[in-house]
Amino acid sequence: MLAEIKNMKSETIILIGMAGVGKSTIGKLLAKALNFHFTDLDLLINKKIGKSPQEIIDEEGEKILLLTEKQTMNSVNLQHQVVAPGGSIIYHPGLMSRLKQKVTFIYLQDSYKNIKQREEKRNTGGVIGMKSKSFKEIFEERKPLYLKYADIVIDVSNKKPEEVVKEIRRLI
Repeated sequence: MLAEIKNMKSETIILIGMAGVGKSTIGKLLAKALNFHFTDLDLLINKKIGKSPQEIIDEEGEKILLLTEKQTMNSVNLQHQVVAPGGSIIYHPGLMSRLKQKVTFIYLQDSYKNIKQREEKRNTGGVIGMKSKSFKEIFEERKPLYLKYADIVIDVSNKKPEEVVKEIRRLI
């Protein structure tokens, strides 16, 4: 039995936000709570291509990662799905506009300080733009784009993933 969805355009949720904000962790829990499937786009890319996003950046460049990300997102079945894409998905305006008509975008928002601390601990890389910009510059550049596409904004600051999922369920 699928969860009742009240304020959603479809039965698909795409979580957007910076690397380190918790898209994958929250996405897994949310998918389970809604009885949806969960797709981590970075893991799907790794499975299809055999390389992590950072390996693609290192070996082939950021443009290839962006293209791969777009192609992979286009291949995702958008039925009863929670998707955690890479934070750079918002650099695809055509894709985002098309998806915006079909899915509900939830922006997981947090402070730069919190995200930076988590990202330093994870040290997974794969952030588009790091060769020419600081993490802070990328954060500032992306924030208005996340807000532009978001149907729902959730402040995840100092909240446990389970609390965020509960709040999302309440809002949808």
